[in-house]
Amino acid sequence: MPAAARHSSAAKASSSPAASRSGVSRPAIWRVMEIHKIIRTGRHPNCTTLAREIEVTPKTIQRDITFMRDQLDLPLEYHPVKHGYYNTRPVTEFPILHLSRTDLVALFLARRALEPLRGTRLERMLSDSFSKIAEACPGEVSIQWHELDDAFSVKAAGVLAADVTLFGDLLDSIRATREVSFDYHKLTGSQPETRTVQPYHVGQIEHGWYLIAHDPARQAMRTFALQRISRLEMLKSKFTRNPAFNAHDHLGGGFGVWSYAEGAARSHDVCIRFEGYAARVVAERQWHPSQTIEKLKADGSLIEFQATLSGLEEITRWILSWGSKARVLGPQELKRRVQQEVAGMVE
Repeated sequence: MPAAARHSSAAKASSSPAASRSGVSRPAIWRVMEIHKIIRTGRHPNCTTLAREIEVTPKTIQRDITFMRDQLDLPLEYHPVKHGYYNTRPVTEFPILHLSRTDLVALFLARRALEPLRGTRLERMLSDSFSKIAEACPGEVSIQWHELDDAFSVKAAGVLAADVTLFGDLLDSIRATREVSFDYHKLTGSQPETRTVQPYHVGQIEHGWYLIAHDPARQAMRTFALQRISRLEMLKSKFTRNPAFNAHDHLGGGFGVWSYAEGAARSHDVCIRFEGYAARVVAERQWHPSQTIEKLKADGSLIEFQATLSGLEEITRWILSWGSKARVLGPQELKRRVQQEVAGMVE
């Protein structure tokens, strides 16, 4: 069955009054993609757990599962012991969107620009609109939408000019799981050095675009600034992507671009006291997933910021940016780092 016909059937199969529990409708193709993505994790979800995650009724999920199994020929079965759905064989094909690469990059970047609105009604409304646009886009390149969500993200606002050709080539290499070779100029290096890596993810972090890739020579994940990459070449050698990799988790332990190899990082419970304008600005934003903020004065002019981090490199710079309005309460290692930087500045 053609993709367009499948999408039409999916819409008919789930266009009943079954509204989501949150009062916001979910397009059929969006639900099907989400169900497929969740089942691929191997968690064996059932209709109740899927309905809770996707915010629709279990009856809607059951119709979607039936559609996926009967119309899309997906190998979905219910596990009688684990009480949830799973794929009886690996799934390499799935309903796809047809977009030119130019359309793809433009549409995806526009969609990801909604990240600051995540969780709001406006974000859900606009996301639904983007899904409908994507379904109607003809073009010359086929791409699975869920692959884009795995490959790209936006962590913070702000755009740094990037080479569009480089961006597109990295997109192709991530989708094709092909190794890439490039020259990379480290901040501390005097000359570029050649690197061969396995690209996993491109994200906008702290106002710049970065590639997260596995470096076989170093047996670790590494982060590369796109503006310092040159002479990129997609190699013929393919690699097997680690299914356990998650970009959010990879970056979650750090305070920005820095990430830490699993098992190599220590946990640091950071506590900083802010006053005046700094207290108000810090309290207005989500700086880290683990953060908690306690108001010490009712007017918000004195707060304590706490977070659990895997490293102290970037939090040190952040503290210094607030000058005398920030005071480190702990840990002792962070106090020492800040004191050394301030002493060096005085000298």
